[in-house]
Amino acid sequence: RSSSMLRLAWGSLMRAPAVAPAGTMRNNLLSLPMRSASDEAGSAAGSSQSAPLPSKLTFSLLAPHHVVFTKKEVDMVVVPGASGMFGVLPGHVPTISELKPGVIEVTTSPGDVAKYFVSSGFAFVHANSTLDVCAIEAVSLDDLDQSAVLSGKSDAEAELSRATDEVEKAKAQLALDVYTAMAEALAAK
Repeated sequence: RSSSMLRLAWGSLMRAPAVAPAGTMRNNLLSLPMRSASDEAGSAAGSSQSAPLPSKLTFSLLAPHHVVFTKKEVDMVVVPGASGMFGVLPGHVPTISELKPGVIEVTTSPGDVAKYFVSSGFAFVHANSTLDVCAIEAVSLDDLDQSAVLSGKSDAEAELSRATDEVEKAKAQLALDVYTAMAEALAAK
């Protein structure tokens, strides 16, 4: 019932005039009939008591060309969010974060940490202690070739210096950002 109300409210927001008076959209969003994660947990359990916190996080790391993990039980994942690095443990608050180029650290058990480089994408933390990371590219840090990374970084720097229009500059800057992050990840390895 609440999801149909949300769809109706979202539909009415989408049909709003292109230019609305200042503060109108914010006020509309604040008044949406939304349920919190604690409401969902309480209704799913049939009571107002919350379920016990799981001991493991269910983690999936997906890329368009391959799947790294699917529903793997892990202790913790550290994610390179656009606003900074953040750790996800079981019971984490639901979150959506854009990823910046960087390293995802997956702790499967104490002392057992696997590292994966991601170029960009999104992380979705769900209320049921599930984390889904959808990355444009995801590769084990051990599989990166340092000489190829340094060569790519050099090429991206040259491309940026040759770029004449804004689109070329933006593409070259993105490539440079990814190669720089890869080089930093390898240096810290």
